[in-house]
Amino acid sequence: MKIKQVLAILLSAACMISCDEDTAELGSSLIPESEAISVQADSCFASSHTIAANDSLLILTSNCNLGRYTEPLMGASFQSGYLTQLNCLENYELADSVYGIGNHIFPDWFIEEVGDQDPYYANLRLYFTTFFGDSTNSIKIDVFELDRMIDANAYYYPNVDPAQFCDLDAEPLASINLSAWNYQDDDSLRYLSTYYPSISIRLPDELAERILNAYFSETGRAYFKDATSFMNNLCKGFYIRCSQGDGTILSIDQSILQINFKCIDTDKNGDPKMGSYMAEFNGNSEVMQLNSFSWSGLESRLKDDSFSWILSPFGLLTEITLPVDEMKKDGSVLNSAQMCLSSAVTESWAHKASVPPYLLLIRKNETQNFFNGNKNADNIESFVASYESKYGTFTYSNIAAMIERIYADREEWLKDNGMKADAAGLAAYSQACPNWDKVLLIPVTPKKDSTGNIMSYNLDINLHQVKLLGGPNGNPIKIKTVRSHF
Repeated sequence: MKIKQVLAILLSAACMISCDEDTAELGSSLIPESEAISVQADSCFASSHTIAANDSLLILTSNCNLGRYTEPLMGASFQSGYLTQLNCLENYELADSVYGIGNHIFPDWFIEEVGDQDPYYANLRLYFTTFFGDSTNSIKIDVFELDRMIDANAYYYPNVDPAQFCDLDAEPLASINLSAWNYQDDDSLRYLSTYYPSISIRLPDELAERILNAYFSETGRAYFKDATSFMNNLCKGFYIRCSQGDGTILSIDQSILQINFKCIDTDKNGDPKMGSYMAEFNGNSEVMQLNSFSWSGLESRLKDDSFSWILSPFGLLTEITLPVDEMKKDGSVLNSAQMCLSSAVTESWAHKASVPPYLLLIRKNETQNFFNGNKNADNIESFVASYESKYGTFTYSNIAAMIERIYADREEWLKDNGMKADAAGLAAYSQACPNWDKVLLIPVTPKKDSTGNIMSYNLDINLHQVKLLGGPNGNPIKIKTVRSHF
């Protein structure tokens, strides 16, 4: 068996170099007839169809989507809001006293200088670097304060129901009409290299008053000890949604609660003056942030039997049934298996969603473990291909290891259950493991370290769509194989 294994490895390498008809004769003069190896290059075909995304696709991301978009081709509509907690730096400190809070007596000159200005107020500022759609389109944003904590130890999925954490029947804490092109920003700032687009939502003064009063209460400093103390006692976070408008999706990088206040400060000479300061509590990767996505109008694509579709985020996926037995027929060893997926041309329109840059090919039963575990592609049960725009294709150069693993899993199950690989045994396995030969195509985005190495892949939450050749009644997906027989 050792010589067979060595020869199989050598032959596999040779097949990567040459797959012509003479390959089957390679080394025949050196190998005894009893050890002869036959190599065959062949093709087989996989079938595909479109399915709706399911809750096994865990979102692990620091970005959140906000807005609504309806594409004109088939009327599919995407809507997204998000929930965010707030981080509080450890042992956070404010000024010694804040005007309008507590019983501290401020001098007359300070009171006169404040005048009609608000002594304290709160803003929720949302920062974004990218958006999809029309920059001038107006959408209405509502903000709700959470009244229940998000469990940091729980798994949440893109279809999370915000009603679990706040009362959506109540009046929003704040509402505002806005666009991605913030008309409040001066053009002189907009074209600076340091410009960071954002929108500011004024929150009720009572929120600022509640937080500031707590700080100056007898035991209130403990509420600012860390993020957990702050959220449990003062503000659990916010749910932010788009309630009106269509045509814009903002990709929010940061959500910051800003508490603005007046206090006594000193100038460079040490003389007292009025100071205006801001305390910030940031929604970031150190606390929980949850996207809440929903789609409607996908029925026509689900029924399309001539092609398969991918629509992200959390919309439609392509499921492929692999011809495992055909690829492993006659007990052969699968040396290589190349699968190329071709995209179909679709009608163009303004602000059309782009093709996903990367597609994860993964065994259907492994999707939850992959995203829950924040994993990288292992090139055995999961592969990643990038979009080749010149040819309109995604190419998986060699999925042979996946096919061998799928086949071995079935063999092991049959052995463990005392069954043979006959019609009865194979039928029993298919009933017990209905997804055994199924893989999914899922848009992903790479997560890289400081040196640019890919650490893992997360679900791509940007708006993408692609129409792939395939479908139940369309052209089947061709897989080129090279197999060895001993």
